[in-house]
Amino acid sequence: MATNKANMGVGLATGMAYRAPENTPLPSTPSATLAADWELIGDVSEDGLTWGVGKDATPLKNWAKRIVRVISSDDNGNIKVPFLDTTANTLKTIFGDDNVTETAATAEHGNVVSVKVASGVSAPPAAYLFLMKDGDDLLMVGTESGVITTLDDIALSPTDPITWNATIESDSFTFAKDDGQTI
Repeated sequence: MATNKANMGVGLATGMAYRAPENTPLPSTPSATLAADWELIGDVSEDGLTWGVGKDATPLKNWAKRIVRVISSDDNGNIKVPFLDTTANTLKTIFGDDNVTETAATAEHGNVVSVKVASGVSAPPAAYLFLMKDGDDLLMVGTESGVITTLDDIALSPTDPITWNATIESDSFTFAKDDGQTI
């Protein structure tokens, strides 16, 4: 199959959202085998993710109204991602490993995952990676150090899935495309 010049950001069916300890190197290419530190977070909803690169700048003009310098903003980039799974890994990603408790099934109940949600409860910085596929093309966007800064309201509804809409901020993201055309 030929490579595409215009790509769709379609998540991989075999895994699309991963996290690892902060400063874990991103894979060198989207097709590279992931190191053992990378663990699957879970599925992303069909809405996909939104990547804001934070490239705002203010032009500095002289008296003649000519731009003499461009001052970069302090805005970080961010990824807004709707996690579709409600699993221990998803909750640990959002709230931090130390705030999630897993209790094995007993005669009285099944496996239980609970999370402490309170003011100041958050996940520490981590590395994040999102993988996509379009035909033979593989794409990735990720960061070696990102922080979940926002979690939108969670709707508990009989007609819609529970979706954990998180915003991950970082001062550095990497995007790569592998067209799958080997020699």
